[in-house]
Amino acid sequence: MYEMKKIVAVTLSVGLMLALTSCASQTSDNDASQATATLSASAGTKEAEQAVEQILSEDIHVNQIGYINTDEKIAVINGNYNSFKVVDASTDKVVLTKKLNGRIKDDSSGDSVCYADFSELTGKGRYYISVPELGKSYEFIIGDKDIYTGVSDAMLRALYLQRCGIVLDSKYAGEYIHSACHKALAKMYGDESKEIDVSGGWHDAGDYGRYSVPAAVTAADLLLAYEFCPESFTDSESIPESGNKVPDILDEAKYGIEWLLKMQDKASGGVYHKVTAMGFPDMTLMPDVDVDDLYVMPVSTTATADFAAVAAMAARIFKDIDGAFSRSCLNAALKAWGWLENNKGFVEFKNPADVLSGEYGDSSGSDEISWAAAELFRTTGEAKYGEYFNKNFESGGFGLGWQNVSGFAAIAYIFCDSDNIDIKKVEEIKKSWLEKADMFVSTAKKDGYLLAMHKMEYTWGSNMNVTNHAIHLLVADRLRNSEEYTAAVKNAAHYLSGRNTLSQCYITGFGAKQIMQPHHRPSVGDTVKQPVPGLVVGGPNSILDDDVSKAKLSGMAPAKCYIDDMSSYGTNEVATYWNSSAIFVFAYLNQER
Repeated sequence: MYEMKKIVAVTLSVGLMLALTSCASQTSDNDASQATATLSASAGTKEAEQAVEQILSEDIHVNQIGYINTDEKIAVINGNYNSFKVVDASTDKVVLTKKLNGRIKDDSSGDSVCYADFSELTGKGRYYISVPELGKSYEFIIGDKDIYTGVSDAMLRALYLQRCGIVLDSKYAGEYIHSACHKALAKMYGDESKEIDVSGGWHDAGDYGRYSVPAAVTAADLLLAYEFCPESFTDSESIPESGNKVPDILDEAKYGIEWLLKMQDKASGGVYHKVTAMGFPDMTLMPDVDVDDLYVMPVSTTATADFAAVAAMAARIFKDIDGAFSRSCLNAALKAWGWLENNKGFVEFKNPADVLSGEYGDSSGSDEISWAAAELFRTTGEAKYGEYFNKNFESGGFGLGWQNVSGFAAIAYIFCDSDNIDIKKVEEIKKSWLEKADMFVSTAKKDGYLLAMHKMEYTWGSNMNVTNHAIHLLVADRLRNSEEYTAAVKNAAHYLSGRNTLSQCYITGFGAKQIMQPHHRPSVGDTVKQPVPGLVVGGPNSILDDDVSKAKLSGMAPAKCYIDDMSSYGTNEVATYWNSSAIFVFAYLNQER
C-alpha cells in the first residue's frame, strides 16, 4: 500500500536508507511517530523529518483527481499536526508552507482531523501535500474546470458499457467488449407459454437483471442533469449515437427509456416490474455467455408510476429533438396513468419464493404516483394532474433514490410553468426544500470531511446518499443562489475523488488509490486487468450486508466500513443509478467546459 519515492535534496547515509525502508511498513499502521523515532536512531532529527516527509501517508486526504484553480482547495489531515507544505511533484520544490487549522473530531470516521487550506495556490500543475512527522499525500492536479472532464465522460460511458442486448465492440468499448447478450424472448412468470421481447436497457448493477424502477430513476437523473447543466454535455462521447447532433447524455437516456417502453403491457398500460433469471449468475460469467431463461415479473404500481413519470419527462425534453420518440413517450405515459386510475389499490411486488434476483420492493406507491402526476402536469399542463398532486403530495422527505422519488415530484412541480400551478403549493415546497438544504449545509460544517452526511447514512449505496444530497443542494441553489450550497456540492465531489477517511477514490479507473475489485460481473469475467472504468461503487456500509464485510469490517466506524473486494456486494457493487446521480453532480463542476 505504501510505496517509496526517490528522496531529493537530502543525502542519506546507508543506515538511514535502511531505516527509511523499514519505516515504510511501520507507517502502514499510521504510526508516524514510531517511524520518526526509527529514523532518528540513524540520523539527525532534521534529516529524519525530511525522510519521513517522503513516505506516502494515507492520513493526508486529498482529491486525487484534482482541484479547480479558482476554487477553495482543502486537504484533510488525520491527526494533530502543526504545518504543511505544498510541493510541486515535477520538481519536488516547496511552493507553499502554511499552518494547519481547525481541530474537529469526525463522528462518522472516529478521526481527529485538521485542515490544509491551500486555496491561494492557483498555478496549474501536479502537486502533493507534505506534513512533517507524517508523510506525503497522493499527487493531485490543479487545473481548469476541464480536470473533471475525463471522469464525467467515463461515468456516462460506463452506462453505455452497461447496455444489454447489443454488441460492445472495440470501436466504442475499447478492451471492454462482448457479443450481444440477453436477446432471447423472455417468459411471463406464471405463464411460460407467453413470451415477449424485452431486449435492451441497462444491466442494473453488478448482475444482469433489468429492473423498471431503478432504470426509470437512472433515466430521470440523466434528463435532469441535462435540463440543469446542458452546456456540460457533448455529442462526442464515442458511443454508437455520437455525431447525431443530439447530446450523448440524451441518447443514453433514450436507450434506457426505449427498453422501458417494451416493459409496458400494451393492453392495460401497466409496467412489468423486472426481467431477470431466477437467480444471480456466477461472478465470472460474461453477459453474452449468460443464457439462463429470462422471466418477466408482474406489473406493479411503483414500476408503472415511475415509468409514467420518466416517459412524461422524455416527452417534454425530446419534443424539439425527436418528435416521434416524444409522442410515443407521451402516449405511453398517458396509458400508464390510465392503469393507475384503474388500479387505485397498491399493487405491490414481492419476489416469489423461487425468484432470487433483486426485488426493488416498496411498501407504498404514493410518492411514485405523485411524481407521475407532477411530470404529466408539467408536460401537458392539464389541470387534473396538478389537482392530484396538490391533494396528495406532502412536502418533507424529498427522496431522490429508487425507494423514495418524492424529490423528483417536487422538482417537476416547482419548475412547472403552467397557468394552472398552485403558487401556494409551490412556495410551501420551496420552503421545505430550502430548509432541508440548510440542514445539509449545517451537517457538512460539523463533519470532519466537510460532507453533508450523518453517520447513520453510511448504509447500502451510501455514495448515492452523497450525490443525492448534492443534487438537492444544486436544486436549492437554483431556488436561492448560495455559495454555501455549491461549496457543499463540491465537497461531495472531493469525497468521491479520495478526500475521505480511507483515501479511496470511489470511481473505477480514477485516482491514485483505485478500485480494483468491484462487485461487477463483466469486470471480474473479462480478461482485462483493470475493471470497467467510470463505475461508482456503493461505498461504506455500516450495516455489513455481506459475509466479507461482516468478517473484515466488524467494529469499524461507519465511514470506514468499505472494502475493495469483489465478494462485498454490500460495499463494492455498482449500479446505474449511482452513476447517474454522480453524473449530475460532476455536470455542475463541468459547466462551460
